[in-house]
Amino acid sequence: MKTLKQYKYVLAAVVVLAALAAVRAFNPGIFRYDAVRWAEPSVRGENMISRDKLPTIGGEVLFVMLDTDCQVPDLPGSGILTADPQDLASGDYIGKIRRNKGPVVLCSEDLSISARVWMVLSETGIRNLYILRKDPA
Repeated sequence: MKTLKQYKYVLAAVVVLAALAAVRAFNPGIFRYDAVRWAEPSVRGENMISRDKLPTIGGEVLFVMLDTDCQVPDLPGSGILTADPQDLASGDYIGKIRRNKGPVVLCSEDLSISARVWMVLSETGIRNLYILRKDPA
């Protein structure tokens, strides 16, 4: 009994790992990454928003400027976060994005940068995330 008390935390960890292994063995798809589900809004174009649709999405819009060339529209109650795309995955930026009460709009002159950042952020579980579409000239 004394030995059991000494190793109770190790034993608890082993039991939890054994339970997870059993779940994985009986349902192999439970821990699988579903890339199709994450990319579906992008394929359907649901993650793109134009400047004229911005006032209709509601909430406190947070614009994430991924470069300095992006022109952010002036909306009442909106915020601006300027970030380098490579640094966006750091805890500070992710925390600011998660604390925002409304939609997050990614803005960059290069839409491929916005699309890559959208994919990374959506994989972290952030929803209500859009890419600002360029207005046709």
